[in-house]
Amino acid sequence: MQAYLDQAVQILREGFAQINDPKGLIIALAATIFLRSWKQWIPAAIVAVLIHIAIEHFAPMLAGQSAIALPPLMEAPFWNRVGVLLVGYLVVIGIFFFAKRILMTAAGAGGKAKAH
Repeated sequence: MQAYLDQAVQILREGFAQINDPKGLIIALAATIFLRSWKQWIPAAIVAVLIHIAIEHFAPMLAGQSAIALPPLMEAPFWNRVGVLLVGYLVVIGIFFFAKRILMTAAGAGGKAKAH
C-alpha cells in the first residue's frame, strides 16, 4: 500500500514541477480566469493540457526550427507525460480557483452592509 501512496505522491510532484514554469503558470491562470464553477475544473485542466502540448510541440515548427510532425501519440512516454501534466494542471488550477473564490467572496462581501 505504501508503494502506491509513494507513486501517487511522486506523480503529484512531477506534475507540479512540470507546471511550475512561466508557460504552465500562464496557461493555468488563463484557465482559472475562464473557470466559473468546480464543475468546469476537470474540463479546464484537460484543455490546459492540450494547449500546453500544442505550444510545446508546434512552437518550434512555427519558428522554423523543426519539420512538421504530429506528437508521438502511439508511444507510452507521451501518454505518461500527458497524465503527469493533467495531474499538475488539476492541482495548480484547483489552487488558483480556490484563491479566486476566496478573493471574489471577500471582495463581494466587503462593501455590502447587512440589511436587518
